[in-house]
Formats: sequence, structure tokens, C-alpha cells
Amino acid sequence: MQVFENIFLAINGLRANKMRALLTMLGIIIGISSVITIVTVGDSMTNSVTQLFNDMGANSIQIRLADKADEYGNINSSREWEESDYITDDMIMQYQESFDSEIEAWAISTYVGSGQAMNGHNRAQGDVIGTNAGAIKIQNVPLVAGHFLNDREVSGAKYVAVLSDRFVEKLFPNVSYQKALGREVKLRLAQGTYTFTVVGVYRYEVSGIMSSMTGDTTTNIFIPQPVAQQITDGDEGYYSMQVKASEEVTDTKLFAEQTAQYFNRRFYRSNKYVAIQAESMDSMIGQMTGMMDTMKLAISVIAAISLLVGGIGVMNIMLVSVTERTREIGTRKALGAKNSAIRIQFIVESMIICLIGGVIGVLLGTTLGRLGSVLLGAPGWPSPLVVTVAVGFSMAIGIFFGYYPANKASKLDPIEALRYE
Repeated sequence: MQVFENIFLAINGLRANKMRALLTMLGIIIGISSVITIVTVGDSMTNSVTQLFNDMGANSIQIRLADKADEYGNINSSREWEESDYITDDMIMQYQESFDSEIEAWAISTYVGSGQAMNGHNRAQGDVIGTNAGAIKIQNVPLVAGHFLNDREVSGAKYVAVLSDRFVEKLFPNVSYQKALGREVKLRLAQGTYTFTVVGVYRYEVSGIMSSMTGDTTTNIFIPQPVAQQITDGDEGYYSMQVKASEEVTDTKLFAEQTAQYFNRRFYRSNKYVAIQAESMDSMIGQMTGMMDTMKLAISVIAAISLLVGGIGVMNIMLVSVTERTREIGTRKALGAKNSAIRIQFIVESMIICLIGGVIGVLLGTTLGRLGSVLLGAPGWPSPLVVTVAVGFSMAIGIFFGYYPANKASKLDPIEALRYE
């Protein structure tokens, strides 16, 4: 019998038992849609995190303090870091002189606290961050008015601030960003109330998952690092710093290793408890992507179990179909139908069931995946490869689980089949 005739017979069989066919496809639909949804949302989250790290500077390295293990591999986690453990300005200057050609910019930051500014009934909330002039070359701070903190303002410990456009719009409604420059802002912090002059306004940009946050998002207020130290009474040093590698650096991972070796040999050789760790942003992106891919794969495997359950359901229904059509099979064999023709007929029918279920699953999974990624703030679509593999896999399930019922039908004795009631 021709393949098209088998397809026609299979479709007629599904029309005759619509509800049974739908229930049979349910496992395939759930399995395919679950896998596509998970993969779509996972890919969107991975792309979002990667973009977030890229915005922080893909060619930069993160330098931070870490507990040093003793000769037995043990770490004294109960010990608090002391003033002598922190990275100092002198260390940074010596490091910059030693790697002058490899360093384009470096940035330090001190979290001062959350501050609130009031202008009549208007209020604006912001996290106050102390930093240096080089931070603009590393962090994603697109200016829309004024300038970022410069070396003169930082070294002179000027009480100036760079605000976000959201902060300005809340505190000074109907005032242009340019006119906000030079205005004074009183910030109420836990340490007291301080007055800053606005010297710059930056556009608050969020991408990916972070974009799902509401308009009440607290934005950063950048002030000179020495001012932050004055407010917090902290002059012991820094826990971490970020360095942007110059174009001469082709391997940021190697540069990170050289940086860690430099600090540990020169400044932390005699320190028994603390060492410096340096990691490239590329390595951090790779680690994060690998972790998310592993989680996505693990969840997809769990979701794919329903495909096996759906395949068993298909095989069960096909066995019932063989039993119901025993006399039909006997009649066809008595008229000369070969075993291979009977086998192909039922395999095609099983494939049609799984194919229709797979297509419905793809449509449902695409819809749910798109909706989930949009809600997470990282809109995405399933890749054509995932859709192709999903449909192909559903057809493979139809062949695998449909073969046993089809083979059983092909081996029926025509005389016994004709006698079947």
C-alpha cells in the first residue's frame, strides 16, 4: 500500500476517535511543550546574563580579597578581615605602574548606603556609591547631561554627585536634565544629611531580566570615593576593584592570573589569612553560562520523561487499535496484503499521532516560552534547531513505540483474525 494511502487511513482513524486520539497525544504535547518552554526561557536568561556581564566590561577583570587556606587546606572563616588585609591606594598605584601598558582604567567603589532626597512632595531614593573617575570607562554609565566624576573632584573630595535620569525626573519633575546640573540635592543617609551638587545625569539602562523591574527601581548615586570614606569613617582600604584591560591584552584570563600573582607575591606573601583572587569577566561569563546550561539540561531531561510516558500511551492505544481492527487485518491479509504493508500502516498511524502531538506541543511551547521570557524581561524565541529536534524526536517516538503493535498486527494469522469477534 502506498504511503499516502496509509496516511489517509491514519487520519480517518483519528477522526473516528477524536477524544481518544487527543488523550493519546497529551503526553507528547506536554513533553514537547515543556522542553521547548524550558529551553526558550533558559536561552533568554543566559543571553540576558551574558549581556549584563558584557555591559560590565567583557575585557575587564575583578580583583578581590579571599581567605587563604593554611598548609592543611583549612580556611579560618571565623576571622574578620583587618585593616592590613585590604587593598590600599598605594598598592593600586604600584600595580598601575607595573602594568601601565596593560591597564586602560581601574575602578573602586564603596557602598555608603541608601539615601532619600526630598523636594517638596517629591521624593527620590538612591543607593549612594563612592567611586573614582575611571569607573565610567568600566561601568555602563551613559551620560545624558553634564559629566562624570573627574580626577579633580575625586582628589579634592568635592561633594558632587552624578544622578540617574529617573532620580532627576522624580525629584525635579518638568525640569530638563541640563537645568538639573548645578542644583543642590540633600540626601538623608543613616550617617546624617549631606548636600551634593549635581554635576552629571546618566541614563538608567537595564537589559534582560533586570528590565522586568518596576519604575520604582532604586538607582545609583555616584559620589567621589574620598567623600564616601569621610561619610562612612572608613579609610582601611578596599575589598575589591575592577580593572579594564587595554587593547594590548589579548588574553584577559592570563592577565588576571598575572595580576593575582603580582599582588600575592608583593603585598600578601607574609599574610597568613588573606590572598588576592583575580578573575576575568570572560571566565565569569563562561562559568555562569555553563551553570545555566547544566540546569537547563537537567530540567529538560526531567520534562522529557513525560515524552516516554506519552510514548507508552501511544503504544497502549495502538495495541487497542490492533485488537479492535483484527477482522480488518485478517480481511486485508486474505486479499493478499503482505506483512510489511500491515506493519507500515500501523507505524505510519503511530507516527501521525506523535507528529500532530509534536506540532501542537511546539506551538504551545513557543507561546509559553515567549510569554515566560517576556515576563522575565528577556524576550526570546525558540531556535529553529530546537523546534526541528523536538518534532523529529516526537516522530522517532512514534516509530519506536509503534513498532511493537505494528509488528504484532503484521504477524496475525489471517484465518484466526477473520474468526475474531
